[in-house]
Amino acid sequence: MQLFFRQTFILVWKDLLIDLRRKDNFLSILLFSILTLMIFHFAIGDEPELLINALPGVIWIVFFMSGVIGLGKSYIQEMESGCMGGLLTTPVDRSVLFLGKMLANTISLLFTQLLVISLWLFLLDIDVRYWLEFFLVLLFGTIGFSSLGTLLTTMTATVRGKEMLLPILFFPLMVPSLLCLVHLTDFLFFGSHPEEVWSWWKLLLGFDVLLLTLSLLGFEFVVEE
Repeated sequence: MQLFFRQTFILVWKDLLIDLRRKDNFLSILLFSILTLMIFHFAIGDEPELLINALPGVIWIVFFMSGVIGLGKSYIQEMESGCMGGLLTTPVDRSVLFLGKMLANTISLLFTQLLVISLWLFLLDIDVRYWLEFFLVLLFGTIGFSSLGTLLTTMTATVRGKEMLLPILFFPLMVPSLLCLVHLTDFLFFGSHPEEVWSWWKLLLGFDVLLLTLSLLGFEFVVEE
């Protein structure tokens, strides 16, 4: 068990160091998120309250779109450099490879999300009711996203039209998680429908467990194929 955690930590650290050294993946996600939110702001016009009311949905749509771009780009870079092929030849359990990649993606995306959301909450003067719960919403939303995203990027990395195929497969499967995240964020921003909060939490956690389990089980089959 100690070896399992040590190998996972090494893979996570490796991916984070690569992202920090390259910086292009992180900067592209950050820039895309900021520009897309600005486009929504300009499109809505002179009524900022409309953007504020729509912000919980807008934030997560932008995060999902930018996250898909980041996951696809990161995995393609590893395939082109031969890094993934080298990892598959090592005597390491495939679950270690999956968890290492998934956790590194989670940390990178979470860091980007915190920067973007902090900027927009400051600009729009929104007071979050419970910061700890808001961080947990971001965390569990990103875990489910990274679990499914890691599996699907592995599946589509070697096929034609992977840039189009990845979002086509990804977004429909993330609809239940997106609904939970939007409703929970809406409550934390504006206090809407407090009686439904626990139901959305249970659905989000259950969906995360399902995504993580299925992605972990499917990853070994996908990489062998």
